[in-house]
Formats: sequence, C-alpha cells, structure tokens
Amino acid sequence: IPVAVGAFDCHMGAVGAGIKPGWLVKVMGTSTCDIMIAPQAAMEGKLVRGICGQVDGSVMPGWIGLEAGQSAFGDLYAWFRRLVMWPVQTMGLPEATVADLEARIMGHLNAEAEKTPLGLDNPVAVDWINGRRTPDADQSLKGALLDLTIGTDTPRLYRAVVEASAFGARAIAERIQQEG
Repeated sequence: IPVAVGAFDCHMGAVGAGIKPGWLVKVMGTSTCDIMIAPQAAMEGKLVRGICGQVDGSVMPGWIGLEAGQSAFGDLYAWFRRLVMWPVQTMGLPEATVADLEARIMGHLNAEAEKTPLGLDNPVAVDWINGRRTPDADQSLKGALLDLTIGTDTPRLYRAVVEASAFGARAIAERIQQEG
C-alpha cells in the first residue's frame, strides 16, 4: 500500500534536484526557497546569521538543512505583468485574444529590456514587494522603484525588476559565503 508523508515542497524540490553538499538549490515559484545541506559535524556550534532556518534532517536525514529565500519572485513578475497588461485585461476582449496579446507584449518587453544598456541613469528596484525573507527577515519591508524620470520607459522599468530579483538572490549567496 503506498503511503504518503507530509513534506515541504521546497525541501522535496531540493531532493528532486539531487542536492549535494556545497550546492545551493533555488526552488522558484511565487517566492523562492534556497536550500543547502551541510554535514552535521561541519555545523556543530555554528549558526548561519540571517537565514530562515537551520534544521537537522529538514531536507535529508543526517544532514543540516540550511534554508533561505526571497519573499516574492514569481509574485513580483506577476505584479509587473498585471500592471503592464491592465488595459488589455479590462477591455472585455475574448480570453484567447487577451492571452495572445499578453504573450506578444511580454515577449516584446523582455526582448527590449535585454537591449537596455547598463548605466547609472537606469531606474533601480528593490525586490521586497512581499517583505524580505533573507538575509535578515523583515516582512514589514516594502518594494521600491527609485531614480524614475519622465524618460523612464517600460523596458527599463522591467529590467530594474529583473535586476532586483537577481541581486536579491546574490545577497543570499553572499550571506551564506560570509558566514562560512
């Protein structure tokens, strides 16, 4: 008789990815969950400051599971898509037409954002739209868009959102490295 057991999706995602010591597995969805495992002996008396959890056996028996993540990932992109697509979604068009326009508009936006040159005159975003999980959890924090001008266009704004999620991921990896 098959018997199922309860488990956290991100932990099982790490197991399914074949997690090994020294690997950081990023399970992405509405948020991200970043998982590592470490030998119990290596973690004896050591706490990694600012991550979400450090639990014996939480990912794999006999290993310490290190858990971090971003409070919004897919949610951040879904918010931006809703913002861009609001006019189309509220016009009463047939669902198939809305889906086609969304695919075309978002594909074009992505291509144009890739062409955006790096520079100090680009807007900056902070990815804390649902609070900050790691490093140093604070769910009261909010996202931000900075350095907007009248010349800020949608591709530059989208690129700022993408960069915010990328730099949020980098901050997690850097914290784990800083903590040894």
